[in-house]
Amino acid sequence: RPAAAPVPPPVVPVAAAAAVPAARATSSAWNWWLLPTGVLVALAFLALGFWLGWQLIAERITQQRLVAHVADETRITEQVTRQRETNDALRREIEQARAGLAGDVCRPGDFGLSPLVPPQITPMQPSAVPPPAPGQQAFQGTLIELLDQATVLVLGPLANGQGVGTGTGFVVAPGVVVTNAHVVAPIDPQRVYVVNRRLGRPVTVQVAAQTPDPQPGRPDFAMLRLPADATALSPIGLTRVASRLDPVIAAGYPQAIMQTDANFRALLDGNSQAIPELAVTDGLISAVQALPSGLTVMPHTAAISRGNSGGPLVDRCGRVVGVNTFGFFNAEQGERVSYAQKAEAVIAFLAANGVNVTELTGACTPAPVTAPGGAAPAGAPATPPAGAPA
Repeated sequence: RPAAAPVPPPVVPVAAAAAVPAARATSSAWNWWLLPTGVLVALAFLALGFWLGWQLIAERITQQRLVAHVADETRITEQVTRQRETNDALRREIEQARAGLAGDVCRPGDFGLSPLVPPQITPMQPSAVPPPAPGQQAFQGTLIELLDQATVLVLGPLANGQGVGTGTGFVVAPGVVVTNAHVVAPIDPQRVYVVNRRLGRPVTVQVAAQTPDPQPGRPDFAMLRLPADATALSPIGLTRVASRLDPVIAAGYPQAIMQTDANFRALLDGNSQAIPELAVTDGLISAVQALPSGLTVMPHTAAISRGNSGGPLVDRCGRVVGVNTFGFFNAEQGERVSYAQKAEAVIAFLAANGVNVTELTGACTPAPVTAPGGAAPAGAPATPPAGAPA
């Protein structure tokens, strides 16, 4: 077979060949102009978008600030209104309190809460003291002198032989002393003694009567008979007149005070000439309460403790309004309350045992203190308000 003949290369026209470079040159020039223009347009759109976005954010922030500002103003206005209402209410309460206090200011010859005159300088009016026994002189002296004469220390060896029992009593009639039954109950009944500085020595007394089951909340009284030769003691009167806020004085021989008295310790050691001094505290009647047992008691603020039991609670006129009997102490809150049996209970107890005591009536009106020269001092007490029987 014969060999194929070679194919000649295609022939390109000269005009067409020359047109190709020209077209390439025109395309390159056009691309160079579009690139910066596109970049500028993109940047312009980007700037426009950024500006629009910023305007939108700024507008929202402004609206939020406006809403917050309006809310803050509303809340502040409400708070100011409430504070003004509170201030107005407090102002009215202050005005009412001032008006109430204006009625309690003590003026000479006026009524209201009177300043308390110390009992050591308060003279006793004859109408506030029981009449003397036949052959004795009427008492003349101050309140503290009356308490010194009428109040006694009750003591004696315990029946179980394990110490000495002590308490307080007071003279209610010639030869008759009242105390608490729980004071004498543990003492040897044949060796019960009373003593004070007026007597000058311990004297043996007879337990003539006592209430059964002396428990807090139940009647708790004992009646002691003095020997015939114990005439140095002055009886003290009793009254049913007692009300809240009445000033009172508790007299007695509390162990909390007696434990530091050298005479008391010497007396317990057998020195019959060592006689302790009567202790007194003052306060106000807090309430007049009827207990479930029917007994009427008076919580008060005159401090009492063990040893005060059976002692008198007296008003500023020296009249017994109650018999100190027990106390309540809350260790957790440090709260202490003193309780006295109201005088009407002891009056009934004595009457049931054949002893009629001097029962004084009417409001307590302490005698004015006379200054040297007979003139009443500027600070003389005003007449206290009339008490009402409870």
